[in-house]
Amino acid sequence: MSIGPRHDWKACKPGQMAPISGIYTVVHVAHRTDHEVIAIRGEQLPPCRICGADVTFYPAQVVSYVTHDFDLAGLNLRMPRGHAKAAKRSIG
Repeated sequence: MSIGPRHDWKACKPGQMAPISGIYTVVHVAHRTDHEVIAIRGEQLPPCRICGADVTFYPAQVVSYVTHDFDLAGLNLRMPRGHAKAAKRSIG
């Protein structure tokens, strides 16, 4: 789900946990232009090696992490008969 740059979303600072999985726009104080990174919900956002805590993370695009996706995660995943053998052949 693309939502574009959203600087009206709650800004996140180093040490906080990423509230969503997705792409974040990272804004530094002065040494670097804005850039994008991927963070997974629940990961601790890191400080910058140069500007330390003077960096801000803005959620720019929500992206589901595969193990957080409702349809892809869980113990009850089953492949239809015949597809499991084909998947094994393509892997190895």
